[in-house]
Amino acid sequence: MAESAPGPTGGDALPALEAEVVIAVHTMDRPIRRAVESVLAAGQGRAGALVVCHNTDPAPVRTALDGLIGRGVRVLDLVDGIASPAGPFNYGLRAATTDFVGIMGSDDTLESGALAAWLDVAATAEADVVIAPLRTRSGQQILTPRARVWRGVLVDPIRDRLAYRTAPLGLIRRSLLQERSLALTEGLRTGEDLEFGLRLWFSGARIAYLSDAPAYLVGEDAAVRVTSAVLPLKEQFRDLRLLTEGTWFAGLGAAQREAIAVKLLRGHVISAALRRGSGFDWEASDCQEMADVLTGIAQLAPGAARLLSGPDEQLLLSLATDASPEAVRTALRRREAAHVLERSLTRRMRDNLRVESPLRSNLNSVLATINRKLRRKPAQPVRQTDAPGRKDDK
Repeated sequence: MAESAPGPTGGDALPALEAEVVIAVHTMDRPIRRAVESVLAAGQGRAGALVVCHNTDPAPVRTALDGLIGRGVRVLDLVDGIASPAGPFNYGLRAATTDFVGIMGSDDTLESGALAAWLDVAATAEADVVIAPLRTRSGQQILTPRARVWRGVLVDPIRDRLAYRTAPLGLIRRSLLQERSLALTEGLRTGEDLEFGLRLWFSGARIAYLSDAPAYLVGEDAAVRVTSAVLPLKEQFRDLRLLTEGTWFAGLGAAQREAIAVKLLRGHVISAALRRGSGFDWEASDCQEMADVLTGIAQLAPGAARLLSGPDEQLLLSLATDASPEAVRTALRRREAAHVLERSLTRRMRDNLRVESPLRSNLNSVLATINRKLRRKPAQPVRQTDAPGRKDDK
């Protein structure tokens, strides 16, 4: 493995920065200059970009960034021969020297002033982490985390459903990463941020989320995004298995395990099954992998499936008890035919009152959308006295 020294690659000395955003570049077909320029515009002189060329010739990257290197921009080189984004991100995070750090995809961008606004939120709320609001570049809002609408700027990992947002996009105090030995899981093609994000949210650190702050914009012009590719389930669920078979998740309290398990069931297992659908050419090995993963989750959080919609709970029961391809296809056909109202209610009425229920989660998303449309103005700084858990979800 070859690594360059983690210093600037020419130009003037770096200015005094408060944050650095690590951008990993794997191929030169990504719009890296656009990404870096957006970081500089988002930082307004307070933040810079640390570009890591991963298993690719750094010369074209430096050419693409001509005039920016040394002006808040550094370029590093990492050759490890591993097709995983975790390596370059971890390398960049270790090389960073600023108080706050972040990571960003090379085909993503930041809204102008975003980093400066997030730094202001961190200072005002005395936060160790600032979660970035997400939008697509076409303007669609991404409603994760599904945080309570009426609350202070600080969020609670359970009551604000932080598990739904494992991607650690935003700003993180670098000392927190060092103290907790937090790093992305290396060697995974996808899901490298699952345990990292969850450990961050449930670390006990002060976490801020201002939903109407300037946003992180998820790119839509990459030819292939690994996160959207259909992988064999054994590969796709490697992150889940590492989490459920490891010691950290098992060591959490019951309420924390349940909150995370609901996200894993709804956002990973069910979505993977539905994406393939009843018409998919299911293999026996994929069906068995689905059943094994469900068993592992159920052992750690046996009541989590109760908080899913009735059709989702029934689908999981079928997947866990009969792992044959035809049984999986039959279960998926029933789920695909379920009415929207059925998909919004749990099988037991009292479970609809729980924070993780689809009814409360969906209602909160609707309220969040309405609230943002009504406000549509720059967010104001919050008082340091704001704290999580002040009001219930509506």
